[in-house]
Amino acid sequence: MKKIAAIGVASLMTLGACGAGGSGSSADGGSEVTTLSEATNREVSTLDYVVTALVSDHEINANLVDGLLENDNYGKLTGALAESWESNDDATVWTFHLRPDVKWVTNTGEEYGVVTADDFVTGVRHGAEFESGTAWLLQGVVKGYNEYLASDFSDAAWENVGVKALDEQTVEFTMEQSVPYFDTMTTYTVLYPVNRAFLESKGEGCKLGAPDKENCGFGSLELDSILYNGGYILSQNDAKSSAVLTKNQSYWDAEHVYLETVTRVYDGGEDPYSIIRGFEDGTYARAALNPSWEDYQTYVDKYESQTVYSIPNASVFGVVFNYNRKVFEYTNYASDQTLAQQTHDAIMNENFRKALRAAFDTKAYLAVRMPDDLAEQTMRNINNFPGAGSTSDGKTYYDLVTDAYTADTGEDVDLGDAQMPFYDPDKAKEFIEAAKGEGVTFPVHLDVMVNSTSDVLTKQAQSMKQSIEANTDGQIIIELVMETEDTINSVVYENQDPEAMDYDISTYTGWSPDYGDPKSFVDIYSPTTGYYMQATGLGAGDANQDLKTQLGFMEYEKLYRDADAITDDMDARYEAFAKADAYLVEHALYIPTSQQARGNNVTKYVPFSRPYSDYGVSEYKYKGLKIQNDIVTTEEFQKAFDDFTENR
Repeated sequence: MKKIAAIGVASLMTLGACGAGGSGSSADGGSEVTTLSEATNREVSTLDYVVTALVSDHEINANLVDGLLENDNYGKLTGALAESWESNDDATVWTFHLRPDVKWVTNTGEEYGVVTADDFVTGVRHGAEFESGTAWLLQGVVKGYNEYLASDFSDAAWENVGVKALDEQTVEFTMEQSVPYFDTMTTYTVLYPVNRAFLESKGEGCKLGAPDKENCGFGSLELDSILYNGGYILSQNDAKSSAVLTKNQSYWDAEHVYLETVTRVYDGGEDPYSIIRGFEDGTYARAALNPSWEDYQTYVDKYESQTVYSIPNASVFGVVFNYNRKVFEYTNYASDQTLAQQTHDAIMNENFRKALRAAFDTKAYLAVRMPDDLAEQTMRNINNFPGAGSTSDGKTYYDLVTDAYTADTGEDVDLGDAQMPFYDPDKAKEFIEAAKGEGVTFPVHLDVMVNSTSDVLTKQAQSMKQSIEANTDGQIIIELVMETEDTINSVVYENQDPEAMDYDISTYTGWSPDYGDPKSFVDIYSPTTGYYMQATGLGAGDANQDLKTQLGFMEYEKLYRDADAITDDMDARYEAFAKADAYLVEHALYIPTSQQARGNNVTKYVPFSRPYSDYGVSEYKYKGLKIQNDIVTTEEFQKAFDDFTENR
C-alpha cells in the first residue's frame, strides 16, 4: 500500500497535529472531545478507493468505506463488514459472511441501500476495468483475475474470475494457489465494495464491461460521487484549504466513533512553528517538537515529562534510482548531455551505488526532524518490515535477511533497525575507485527534487547533499532541484509513464505493506509486476528487459517467484523471501534509509485508542480515536505502550 505507501503506498513524510473541542463526560473525568482538526500536507486526489494506490487518498477514503476485515487497536485482525470468515484446508477458497443490514448512505446521510455480497464482486471488477494502481495485488492471487485484465471485459470473461456472490450475505474468493494470508489482504481498498446500481448511475463509462474513464464520474472529488458505509462522510473538500469528515450516523459501528467531525487543514510546511503554536493556543491536540528549530531545547525543557516518541512503523523510505531517465525538464546540470550520460552510466554501476550508500549519513539526515536517539531508532536497512514473518524457532524476518546476506557476501553485518552497517566514508572512496576502473567518469551529478515550500524537507535535503559530497571529496554531487509540492506530486506520483520520471534519484517514494506477508514488499521491485518499476524508469512487464537483466532484476524475479511458490511451509517461505530481500540489499538496487517519519510529540491523543496495523488501511481510521483534556505524560504513554506490546 502506498502509504507512506508503502506507498503504497508513495507519500511525503509529514508531521500531523490535531485539534479538539466539544463537551460532555469522558473516561478521564473531563469534558468529552468531539471535534478534531488535523494539519497535513496531503490531500485526497480521488475518491475512487478501489483504484487509487496513494496514501494521501487512503487517509481519507479508509474512513468513508469499510471492507470485509479491519485491525483493532492492538493490530489484531477482526471483522468489519464480514462478521465471520473461513478458508478451506489448503487456503485456496475463502468465504466471508456479511453483517446483516449494513447501510450505504449518500453524502447527505440518506440511506441508499444495504451492503450485499454483489458489492464486493462489483468492487473487484470495477478496479480491474479502471486499471487500479494496486491491481497487481490480485494478479496471480485471485483465480482468473490476471486473464480478465487482458480480456475484452465481457460478462463471459468475468465468469472465469474467482469472485462470486453465493447469496446476498456470502462472498467467495477462489485463489490461483494456496494463499494463507488472503484474509489480511481484505483490509486493503482494492477489495472494498462498490454498489453496482450507484456506480452505473454515474455515467455510461462507469458501466461494468464497458469502462470509459472520460465518461465516468464515480470517485471524482465531488462529495456525491461515491456512497458511504464507513464511520464518516466527506462533507467538505477544498483544495489547499481543508477537508471535513462528519460522523456517519447510520454506521454499523457508530458507538465506537467518538469524534463527530474531523477537519484536515492543509499546511504546506512553510512555517515550521505553525503546528506547535496551534497546540499551545488550543487549536491542535498534538504537535511534534522539531530539532530543526533553533530553540528546540527550550521546547523540550518546557514539556519535560510530557513528550512521547511515536512508535516504530512498517513503512520504508529510501533512495530510489532512475535507471532510465529520458526527460530533463527539472535539472541543474543536464543541459550538458555528456554529464547526463555520465550520470546514467554511474547509476547502472553497482560500485557507484554502493559508494553513494556508504557516503550517505542517514542518521544526520533523520536528525534534522527528530532527536538523535530517535533518528537512530528510525534507521532501516531492508526493504521490508520486521513483522513480515517469524519462523517457528523464533527467528525474526530481519534475522533471516541478515543470514541470507551474510551467506551470499561473507560480510558480518546487522541489517536490523537502528544500524548503519554500510555508512563508511573510507569505503565510499574505495567504491568510487572501483567504479572508475569499470569505466564510470567522475564527478557524477545527481538531480533530486526537493519540496521548496517545506522547511524541514529542504533542510533534510541539504543534510543529504552535505554528507555525500563531503564523504566523496565532491566526486558525487547532489543537485537540489527546488520545486513546489504540486510539481513533485505531478512528476513522482501522478504521472503513470515510467519514462516521464524527471530525476536521477528520489527520496519521496515510500511503501507500507498491503498485507501480512513478505511478498507485499518483495513484489514492488519485481521487474514484471512491481509498482516501483515506474519510479525506476524501467516500467513493468516486458519493458527494458536488457537493462533489467544487466542490473540483476531478472535474478531477483527468480528468487521472488520461487519464494512465492512455497505455500505449505511458512518457515521455508519466509527464508526464501529473505534471499530476495538480501539480494536487493547486496546489489544496492535500492537504498533503504528509514521508517516513515517519527517524532518527539506532545499530545492529547489517548494512547493506542485508534486502530493499529502493519498492513492495510486500518491505521488511517479515526474510528476509536479519543482525545483527553490534559497532555499525555511520558509515564502514561509508556504504561499504555507496555500494554499494547503485551497484547499485540
